[in-house]
Amino acid sequence: MPKNAISITLDQDNLLWLRAQTAAAKGKSLSETIDRLVTEARAAGRIAPGTVRSVVGTIDISDADPDLLTADEYVRGLYEHSGRQPVLVRDTAVRPALPKRHVSRAKSRDASRAKTK
Repeated sequence: MPKNAISITLDQDNLLWLRAQTAAAKGKSLSETIDRLVTEARAAGRIAPGTVRSVVGTIDISDADPDLLTADEYVRGLYEHSGRQPVLVRDTAVRPALPKRHVSRAKSRDASRAKTK
C-alpha cells in the first residue's frame, strides 16, 4: 500500500519513548515504528468511542434486488468478463551489472601520450 508523508507533533516524553521503541525493534525509522504501532492498534480493534464501525450507508443497493439474490451471479460475471480481457505482459531481460573499471588519471594521461607518439 502506498505511504503518505505527514507531519506530527508529539510530547517530548512520547518522542523519547518512540525512539526507544525504534531502537529496541532495530527499526529503520520513527515512521516505520509509528506505522507498525498504528497497524497493530487497528488490528486489535482499538478505536475511539463513537467511531464508525459499520459500512451501513456506504454502499448503494439496487431496488431491483434488495436482498442481493443475484449478487453472486453479478460479481462472478465481472470476474469472467475481466478474465477474457487481453493482458499485455512484457518480460524484460535483466542484465548483470558489470564491474566499473577504474583508470587513474596518471595512467589515462600516459596512455594518451603513448598514442600521440
